Amino acid sequence: MGRTMGFYDLRDAMAQPGCPVCRLKADAVERFLDTLLWENVNDPGARQDIRQARGFCHQHAWQLIQGGAASGAVIIMRDVVQNVLRILESARLEPAMPGGFLRRTQPAAAAELVAELAPQLPCPACAQAEMVESGLITTLVEGLPGEDGLIEAYRASEGLCLPHLRQALSLAHDPDVAAVLVETQCAIWQKLEGHLSEIIRKLDYRFREEPRGEETGAAARVVAAMCGWRDRSK
Repeated sequence: MGRTMGFYDLRDAMAQPGCPVCRLKADAVERFLDTLLWENVNDPGARQDIRQARGFCHQHAWQLIQGGAASGAVIIMRDVVQNVLRILESARLEPAMPGGFLRRTQPAAAAELVAELAPQLPCPACAQAEMVESGLITTLVEGLPGEDGLIEAYRASEGLCLPHLRQALSLAHDPDVAAVLVETQCAIWQKLEGHLSEIIRKLDYRFREEPRGEETGAAARVVAAMCGWRDRSK
């Protein structure tokens, strides 16, 4: 059967630390933001979507300004601020009473303003991440079986994180594929649990002087396994 680029990307990512889907999703978001900053700063459609989203989510807003194109981030975020200011300045709320006392804000007017200030579209980077993530999970599930499938690379990897395992299992309509996912993750996480147990054992004063081994770094690996991988090199 023909293989997509996503198949080979997954295979390569499985040779790297952490959940391969998390890694490739993070790479896709980084490329998306780089393209936005360097090539699409003045794209009308992109700018409109960003205004409607009221900018970016917390994670991706900070990632935006960590890129190399600082001027692009400034242009984009000024546009967001100007849009928010227009909303605030056009709001119809109760004016102050004579003498400096403030009237109670009309509930309906305040609620309308709150709704208008809320994102009207998802964070653009999150939308890109979800699209890439969905495609990768589908490719993973479809690409596991067969002699030239992903199964051996998967077994040799650090496995999927728990959120992506759930997604993969939800798409694994073939019982054999679901069984492979469960069996492989059990083997990977049993090894991880053993590393955690070894860390705990060496907390005992009787074993504290023993040299550290494969268990080193297991605290970060278990968080990545249960909650999602994060590239700590960035």
